[in-house]
Amino acid sequence: MKRKRNVAIQAYNTEKEINNNCLSCGEDIRHPICPICITEAFLQWIEKFPEQREIKDKLNTFIRQHNTISGKSKTCVSCGENRTNVCPYCFTKYLYKLIKEAGVGVKAMSEFLFVFNFDFTHKGYSQELEAYGGY
Repeated sequence: MKRKRNVAIQAYNTEKEINNNCLSCGEDIRHPICPICITEAFLQWIEKFPEQREIKDKLNTFIRQHNTISGKSKTCVSCGENRTNVCPYCFTKYLYKLIKEAGVGVKAMSEFLFVFNFDFTHKGYSQELEAYGGY
């Protein structure tokens, strides 16, 4: 096939891809569950720990800061809202850091990693779950 000269070639549409990237890691969000939906489940789980107040305060700050970010986000598969701008892996990595800093203990951390594990590639925090004896 002969190429025509002086003809505009349609460019690849990058707008969609840019708007679907995680604000934390920059990767495409493949499992669009918003931080609010994960937070609801996390708050139910954290109720049994005495360190919950400290963790909730830090979490509320994170949520407030990320809700003010404008732009397009992916639609959450759980609630249907357009507020998925951080991938579940990065958000649960942040939650894991919070409970680890609060000192909830190895049993609680391994339970968290089992329940809230979005490390599907097993290159991140799930390695700690295996070190704790999980899986």
